[in-house]
Amino acid sequence: MPQTRFDIKIPFYLTIGLVISFVTSLFLMQFLGGLLGVLWLIEKKENKKKAFDIFTWLILAFGLIRAFSVIFSIDKSMSVQIFYKEILFYFVFLSLNFYLKVFDQNKKQTIIYFFIGTAAVVALFGIIKFDLNLVQRAEAFTTYTTFASYLLVAFAFALSYHTEIQNRFKKQTGTIVLVLVFSAMITSLGRTVSVIAVLVFLAGIILGRISIKTSVITLAITVIICFVSFNLNKTEVSDRIQNPTNLSDRDVIIKGAEDLAFKTPVFGFGPLTFHKIFPYTAQLKDKGVGNWHDDFFQVYFETGIPGLISFIALLVFVLWKSFAEVRKGNRPNELPFALLLGFSGLYLTLFTIGFIIHVVLSIVFAFLVSLLSSETSETITLNHSK
Repeated sequence: MPQTRFDIKIPFYLTIGLVISFVTSLFLMQFLGGLLGVLWLIEKKENKKKAFDIFTWLILAFGLIRAFSVIFSIDKSMSVQIFYKEILFYFVFLSLNFYLKVFDQNKKQTIIYFFIGTAAVVALFGIIKFDLNLVQRAEAFTTYTTFASYLLVAFAFALSYHTEIQNRFKKQTGTIVLVLVFSAMITSLGRTVSVIAVLVFLAGIILGRISIKTSVITLAITVIICFVSFNLNKTEVSDRIQNPTNLSDRDVIIKGAEDLAFKTPVFGFGPLTFHKIFPYTAQLKDKGVGNWHDDFFQVYFETGIPGLISFIALLVFVLWKSFAEVRKGNRPNELPFALLLGFSGLYLTLFTIGFIIHVVLSIVFAFLVSLLSSETSETITLNHSK
């Protein structure tokens, strides 16, 4: 296993700060992610090599293809911006992938508790803002889509760690966290995330992560909170009722994708070229739309077939390893289940929201992959020691 040349408390507290900052402060997330990246760069080369695995090579391959596609971009002045807009994702992944292998299980569990706890606080803040009519959809510190997608991942972790949280903290703490996060996702009024949240909740029940009694209590209180919230803030809900078939420009985006599907160069049109290539900008109701809102479209049109293949390979490998970790069942299984549910939920947003080039959600994805990588390496070490 890799070892750090620094006092382990330094990367440990930086990682906790990074996890807390995911949706509370973009500046802090970038600052702490940058510091972790600098620490990783200073680590001994032989130790960094020990942390490299298939996850690392797949993510680096995806990044190299994106960088290479800039050469063939139809607008290099725009595409070249990925070198400073997306570099944080790779630095954070490389540093987390290293340090989460250095940390012991207690430190990793503490980091995960901070992740879940921060989500609960952020969810509560979002609900309060919504109930006070300060926003039309529940959100906190960021846009409602980022807020809801982030909470979706945290919800998967809260479900999987429910029993552990109940045992470690005050009784019913785990259930309170579930209720807050679930309610915040529903009141964010994101249809996709709300449906996925229900599916993740059902999966948690079927997989035995929470009892039937707990699930009924959670659902009942969530319904009450949402009912009260929607009566306090009716603007957006009324609009949804009056316009139930509103596709949020999804139909226009799909039409544009169909037109360009067979006109795309081998290495794509280049990163960040949506405005240059999208043929129906005038038909978009939301003039602020700046990307495809679908990671498969995004990757294909920006980096072509090579980029799409590398992206799908990464997604498939991550999901396969998540299933493999759950099936082993030879250790405490909270984290394997949390990762499986978290990745599944995040993957279902690929078609409407996306995460791979999102400034915040890509970092959350890097965090999840790094956790999975650390679990996989520990399993290999345990098997070798037998």
